[in-house]
Amino acid sequence: MRGRFVGFVNVLIAACVVSLGATVNADAPGQTTGQTTGQTTVQSTGQPKTPTVWATSRIHGTPDPPPPYAIERVFPDASFQSMTEMRRVPHSDRWIVTQQNGAVTSFSDRGLSGDGDLDLQLAINLRESAQKSMQVFGITFHPDYPTEPSCYISYMAVNGPPDGTHLSRFTVTDTKRVIIDPDSEERIIDWKGGGHGGGSMHFGRDRLLYVSVGDGQDPTPPDAIGTGQDISDLAGSVLRIDALHSSQDLPYSIPPDNPFVDVPGARGEVWAFGLRNPWKMAFDPVTDTLWAGDVGWEMREMVYRIDRGANYGWSLMEGSQPVKEGSPAMGIPITPPIVEHSHLEARSVSGGEFYGSSRLPELQNAYLYGDWMTGKIWGLRHDGAELRWHQELADTTLQVICFARDRDGEVYVCDYRGEIYRLVPNEADAADSNFPRGLSETGLFESTVDQAPSPGVIAYEINAHHWADHAQSQQWIGVPSGESLGVSPQDDWRTGEVQDNFLFPAETVLAKTVHYCPDPNSPESIVRLETQILHRDGMQWNAYNYVWNDDQTDAFLQDNVATDRTISLVDPRTGTSTQQVWHHASRDECMQCHSFSANTIHGFKLAQLDRDDPFANGNQLDRLVQSGLFERPSGEVTPIASPHDLSVSLEARARSYLHMNCAHCHRRGGGGTGAFQLVVGPSVESMDIVDAMPTQGTFEMTDPRIVASGDPYHSILFYRMMKSGRGHMPQFGPSLIDDAGVQLIHDWIASMPRSSDADAQPSLASTAGALRLAYQCVDGSVSPAQRTEIADIAAAHPQSIVRDLFERYLPEERRTKRLGASIDANALLSMTGDVNAGQDLYFEAAGVSCRQCHKIGEKGESVGPDLSGIGAERTRQEILESILNPSAKIDEKYRGKLVLTVDGKVISGLLIRDDKDGIELVDTSGKRHLIASDDIETVRSMDTSVMPDRLLAEFTAQQAADLVAFLAAQKERLATSTEQTN
Repeated sequence: MRGRFVGFVNVLIAACVVSLGATVNADAPGQTTGQTTGQTTVQSTGQPKTPTVWATSRIHGTPDPPPPYAIERVFPDASFQSMTEMRRVPHSDRWIVTQQNGAVTSFSDRGLSGDGDLDLQLAINLRESAQKSMQVFGITFHPDYPTEPSCYISYMAVNGPPDGTHLSRFTVTDTKRVIIDPDSEERIIDWKGGGHGGGSMHFGRDRLLYVSVGDGQDPTPPDAIGTGQDISDLAGSVLRIDALHSSQDLPYSIPPDNPFVDVPGARGEVWAFGLRNPWKMAFDPVTDTLWAGDVGWEMREMVYRIDRGANYGWSLMEGSQPVKEGSPAMGIPITPPIVEHSHLEARSVSGGEFYGSSRLPELQNAYLYGDWMTGKIWGLRHDGAELRWHQELADTTLQVICFARDRDGEVYVCDYRGEIYRLVPNEADAADSNFPRGLSETGLFESTVDQAPSPGVIAYEINAHHWADHAQSQQWIGVPSGESLGVSPQDDWRTGEVQDNFLFPAETVLAKTVHYCPDPNSPESIVRLETQILHRDGMQWNAYNYVWNDDQTDAFLQDNVATDRTISLVDPRTGTSTQQVWHHASRDECMQCHSFSANTIHGFKLAQLDRDDPFANGNQLDRLVQSGLFERPSGEVTPIASPHDLSVSLEARARSYLHMNCAHCHRRGGGGTGAFQLVVGPSVESMDIVDAMPTQGTFEMTDPRIVASGDPYHSILFYRMMKSGRGHMPQFGPSLIDDAGVQLIHDWIASMPRSSDADAQPSLASTAGALRLAYQCVDGSVSPAQRTEIADIAAAHPQSIVRDLFERYLPEERRTKRLGASIDANALLSMTGDVNAGQDLYFEAAGVSCRQCHKIGEKGESVGPDLSGIGAERTRQEILESILNPSAKIDEKYRGKLVLTVDGKVISGLLIRDDKDGIELVDTSGKRHLIASDDIETVRSMDTSVMPDRLLAEFTAQQAADLVAFLAAQKERLATSTEQTN
């Protein structure tokens, strides 16, 4: 349904001035939003007046079930600054804590509950002893401590020689209170400094020291020097050294059974490699296996079991996510993570400890780990061959920096800000039954129908909006406590830093009602689609979506599922009605953009709010300050440009557009896999897009660039904006192509100095030529009749990369209405399916792969279960559920296998044969793979079904109903065979 309103968006938006007193959000080109341009210098005027308290808020807690555990503070009298490690002092009743500022402090076990003497004791202050800036990462003790009174500390010298990360041995002069002699330092081993230092250390049962080392580099570009797959250095590895015995020329020795000792050019200290920043390791006290959390780059956070000689893929891979092209070092296959998390739920994983206490027996032998940014804590169990259990245990506001295990097996969670916690059963209700289900119950509005806000709820407008499929919106903010917002000292619009302008009190709510105008000739006839709410629950934001009913009397809380609705609009040029699909996002989808790293609140920024006030005379910042919402900031505020305000520069408008539509992913730490950032602050040169090679697909374009200077038609960024289907950007949110935005980015790229002589003539013969022809359909260079003719010809093109540029111009009846990602199972079950049509789909249709694994009667392959009698075993609903959620229940007989070959290939599929000669698998495309025994590195069972997810996404609803009807009809053969057997 993309691009349904090509050619009349400007007329539509200009006509739909909302009668609620709100400004138009998606301004037509040539219109201004009334924003203040240039830099506005604002001075502090003291404390704001006391704000009006929003006393009617009923938005508290969450309607979602809580995790099974909460946290409680232990050692309440202990508080540290920038904690980085907490370890048990061997054969002692004391703990040792390292702090990033260089201090190392010990304290007594007696302070656990706060009733005893904590007995804090400074063990050493490396910053003072070295008289330079230090960052301490970790500490461990000699395996014979206290008989051998020494410890090992890893730290990074931030400035002054010697730079880099160091592991040093120190003498402990008082083993009872742990006093460390700073003059006793003996440097053991050094590695490259930087943000990814690693520095976790543990002695194994073999009395050898295992040390984690990060890649030592800035995040962007990823692993610029390629150290991840380079074992000629120490970076990006886990080391194994004999720190207790020196060699002829080293203060340690290299164990002769290390995997790369005899490899020419390799560092013999390397035990395993291909890691980005292995932050905190731990040995399993039962199996003696070593585990680590590895901080990811843009998409994934990983937990690995660290095995001898293993390659974990960085920087070819980030877990399962490809990063760069290339071959694994020395052909060593890439070992996948035990578990990985997307950046929707984790941003900086901290490796954990194994739980052994009887206090929470259900967690016995579970590996607990967490995330520094989201505060989540998980547990897993692994039997040595495969993952047996994995669950989110707690959702906290901690910056989880490390875990610590006591002598009884209790595991403590350490907050970077200096406090110590442990897990306790969560006594919260299964869900907050009082959480408002109707928008009218939230207390946001005195009149929900009129959208009249309650006292203390303040309306505001912003300068720049993201593209929202022609919809418009109105925003409000409410603070129930009556507190003022804190103002951050940095303006991320200028600096590009990932930082909020404002510090929001707990229980703050930001609300946005999204609406559209179905008839530009009747601008008062707006239709409200949804009211989106962000609620600050403690230290994090939660997203909720209230969907308006057809009567427009109220909106109701949507469950954490996505839904679609069809809306009708009138084309102002012809007066005819047309339709589009509006997507109501799930809560999880909302957090794809409102994540921690994406800065959470895109609109409520100083640079967005500094503008002419649409609700009163004067500047909007003045009104918000006068309301008591926040204190007027000092210094300069540079308003962000509206993408459609022609009074500001082309570059400013284009940069604003990319920021609002793309930068929630394409920024440092934002989750986008492209190694560039589209935030508005940095210079164009530092965006890393102009004349940069694409890394995530070229779409068969000759000489492509992310942005080809002066040439939109060889620019992958521009192509992705123009196409429909897979690979379209933005990936999340709107479904239609924004023609005004397309023209803006086209003109910005074209305005750059041309860096290539390449030219693209409008034609369907190449990707660049097709892109140029598609743009001529946008800018009016071709007539509507010619555009229809071009689309008709393009529809027959053999390559989807060309067809996708023109499909939106086809008549509605010629566009395939596929189910896509949001499938209503109940709606499909209510349809009547054609058994014969379903049979043709199953056995004959291209792209339907069921027959490649499943037999029905005498047709198909006997790889998966025979489906001849499935209709007698399962209902239609159960059949559909097994297609929509294939991994929900997997028959162990048909659990897939994942094979890692010795040359680094990963092959997955259903097992056909497994004998002394090798393994035979069949993948989801029906292709068979014969892997000889000598070529197999490891074989693991899969935790997900090999049956593809989203199997019905490319089906029409009727095709899906036909297929289910055919499968449900498969009863007679089973009944007949049963009668014959009896």
